[in-house]
Amino acid sequence: MKVYPICYSGGANCSIYLRTFLALFLFSFTLSGCLGLVEKAGRIADGSAFSVKTTARYRGKTVEVREISFKNQNKQPEQGLLIIPDDFPFFQFRTTQPDRNGLFFFTSLYYVGGTYSGWNEWTQMLSGSGTFRISGNTAYLNIDGSIGTGSFTSAKILHNGDKRAGEEAIASVRARAERIVALAEWMGAFSGDPGHRQRFSNVEAFEEYWKPILFPELAPPDQRPSTYTETDAEWSRAESVRWNRTYTRSLFPEELRPVRDSGALMRDFEEAPAWLYCMYEWQSIEAALKENNLVKQ
Repeated sequence: MKVYPICYSGGANCSIYLRTFLALFLFSFTLSGCLGLVEKAGRIADGSAFSVKTTARYRGKTVEVREISFKNQNKQPEQGLLIIPDDFPFFQFRTTQPDRNGLFFFTSLYYVGGTYSGWNEWTQMLSGSGTFRISGNTAYLNIDGSIGTGSFTSAKILHNGDKRAGEEAIASVRARAERIVALAEWMGAFSGDPGHRQRFSNVEAFEEYWKPILFPELAPPDQRPSTYTETDAEWSRAESVRWNRTYTRSLFPEELRPVRDSGALMRDFEEAPAWLYCMYEWQSIEAALKENNLVKQ
């Protein structure tokens, strides 16, 4: 399963970008049907791809920081930072403009990630602070402690041609977030030693490792966990799959059992693998934002 991160830039003439993009879009879509291009086409069409202007860009070993200008909900100009971890480009952290001492505060987290069947896009409030200091053509980035997450403020969902937005999408994203956070926490403790949990280089490796464990019914017999058995098992059917409820009870905590047996866990895994991967690696994301020396591009 392929996942396509989307990065946006601003400050360009929309009509020029639109003509250029449509030509590239038709050519690329013919070759690959890339969902990432479909998403970007929609954002160019409604103008949202150009709502944020990058005024300066800094690169480090694990992170990119952009100084941005934009208009707030009251159409007033504001400035701030956009922070994008290299290994987790699905997440973009927005902050206030650093003060004269470099202090900034996190304001929101933006996510967009897609699969062959659709995409999820949302914005979530954040709390926490950090430092971003500039000296000539270099800069220093560091966050103070942990980053806290809050309520969702916007969301868009597209799945198999069905598009949702507004309060309906926010409610769906909120419910999915609760399931994903619970699953990611369980995954992190799965080995019995959270400090030495399994690490993955990308989303594809993450999916390949976890899919047979989470859904052995969908895996070839030689890839199923050794603890999986169909002998005297109890079964239920949901989402056109016969779920082994005996296996569910043997492996999953109580709060995740109905999620798996109802097929909701499978939908989350198939429709939002990058989101789950990022939440699983949340501590790694925070670590990537600590002690960064950057160079202006």
